[in-house]
Amino acid sequence: MHRESLPSRRLENNFSVIPLGGYHRRMYYEQIIRVWSWSGILLLAAIVAGCDRKASTESHPEALQAPLGSDRPLSVESVMQGARLYQENCAQCHGPEAQGHPDWQNPDFAAAPPLNGTGNEWKRTKAELMLIIKNGAKRNNEPVMPGLNGKLSDQEVESVIAWFQALWPLDVYDRWRKVNAGAPPDKPEKKS
Repeated sequence: MHRESLPSRRLENNFSVIPLGGYHRRMYYEQIIRVWSWSGILLLAAIVAGCDRKASTESHPEALQAPLGSDRPLSVESVMQGARLYQENCAQCHGPEAQGHPDWQNPDFAAAPPLNGTGNEWKRTKAELMLIIKNGAKRNNEPVMPGLNGKLSDQEVESVIAWFQALWPLDVYDRWRKVNAGAPPDKPEKKS
């Protein structure tokens, strides 16, 4: 039997047989990196939550403590649900890693701000964050963000907030907590 007559033994998922041009190949690899990045974030959240239980969780056994001595109450279920809901409803504008649009500070351009702790969302109370997610946002009386009221329950909105707050550095979360408690926030240290 000749070699040409033998059926191909290549797997259907062997991507080396798919001819991708430079741009499409790059987009394909970026998509793979994003998927693996999210898998890593969710795995890290699960590991942190599983390894670092808070001592005062008798009344709330699902509450977990964030790493490095933070007193953020985290629930693996809530953070995972928030990550899923964020990807379904918010990532298109705020970015898959909550990095926001590059022009978010441009007053001439309505762009989604970052929610990962690098923007100004820490200045808002939890109630304000929930209202914005539920009712949307306007600039100059023009809608710039659709509201998700009726699409997400209060608990689901809280899960989205828990997810993006889990991305915040400890100093940003501590400033947010002080603002919500009524204490003046510490001024961020200037980087030299």
